[in-house]
Amino acid sequence: MKRSKSLGSILAGVAACMLLFSCSSNDDNNNDDNGNVDETLPKNETWIIYNGAANWSGGVYALKDNKSREINLAGLPFLQVASSLGGSVLDKSLFKVNDVSNTKQGITKMGLDASGKVVDQGFLPSLSNAYETNYLVASATEGYYWDKVRGGLKLQKFNPTTMERTGEIDFSSLSEGQPLESIGQLIIAKRENKLYLDLLLGSKVGNNWQVTPAVKEVAIAVYDLTTNKIENVTKIGNTTNLGVFIDHVLWSLDAVTGDLYFATVGDMKTQPTDYSSKILRIKKGEVNFDTTFVLDIKSYQFPAEFNRLFAYNNKIYTTIPSRPVSYYGGGQHGVKYRDDVWFWNEIDTNTKKATRLNMPPDNFYTTQNPFFHNGEIYFLSNSTSDGFSGVMQYNPTTKVTKETFRLKESGRIQGFNIITD
Repeated sequence: MKRSKSLGSILAGVAACMLLFSCSSNDDNNNDDNGNVDETLPKNETWIIYNGAANWSGGVYALKDNKSREINLAGLPFLQVASSLGGSVLDKSLFKVNDVSNTKQGITKMGLDASGKVVDQGFLPSLSNAYETNYLVASATEGYYWDKVRGGLKLQKFNPTTMERTGEIDFSSLSEGQPLESIGQLIIAKRENKLYLDLLLGSKVGNNWQVTPAVKEVAIAVYDLTTNKIENVTKIGNTTNLGVFIDHVLWSLDAVTGDLYFATVGDMKTQPTDYSSKILRIKKGEVNFDTTFVLDIKSYQFPAEFNRLFAYNNKIYTTIPSRPVSYYGGGQHGVKYRDDVWFWNEIDTNTKKATRLNMPPDNFYTTQNPFFHNGEIYFLSNSTSDGFSGVMQYNPTTKVTKETFRLKESGRIQGFNIITD
């Protein structure tokens, strides 16, 4: 008995030493070269970092007291996910498309446990058997999602707190009898107690993965949540395909002006000049597209498309490639399209002039849009040529750009959120 206690004490001591060494090592990795904590880092923020490998799998990490300008994720606790393409945040809750194994379609809710680690906190399954569940978390009790099996022209409702489906909104009256019809498949936005949803009516043509609309135009259905009625369907031509992927949101609400912006990608396979990628607007208080405002990718680069979108104070933040690119053409898919050619730009909505921001280019391995926090706009970039994988921040008032952090030997950045105490 005495020997057992002695052995147990020794093992406990070894374990404690290993834990101490591990913590010390992590602290060293995430402090400066002299082991000092960077006092310029906000103490009331938890940084949520999605990192990714070549197959887009990775981990979701939470850093609070161990934040630094250069982050080595080795040894830090994380939630393993098979698809680490970032997610959305509401207060202290995180949401992403599909379950952590990426084998079940739906919406996953994540949060922080008592130790500060990211953990799985619930899953809302979709009946669809494909990667196609778009969603919007509007508040702690109000959420919407699209589920093809329940009906392409029906928008599902759910409670983000309980992660339970609560009903649906039927848009079947908008049907035109097309083979593929959907509402909110790629765009679910809310403003002034109204929903703005992409309406797509068309079919699949050949081996084109996108839906080809019957009419070469895009449409947004406006639903009034006060009257529970479809208020309007607004359409605009000379472009197609609002949005692109379900975890790649291409709409943005300008928090200063109240204007809503949407990006269309056109046909990414054929890249027609007549129906090119555009950024469109519905002004505050309006339910129709603003026909006086269109940003056309051809004014900046072509062939190409707008594949990121954030709006703030009459400025559009997006990436513009430094050379013509094609998602499919010329053997570029997955290779040349993901070269270090995507440069972050600020476009003035009045002059339509684009100004390249002073930050590393991106190679389009992450689809997350910029976001605004405490007076700064945050951007993600992965750049092989610059050896950079991390986050930059930009002050839209002073025009000052600085590096938030970069990953060190920790894969590429796939997503970034901030949770504030």
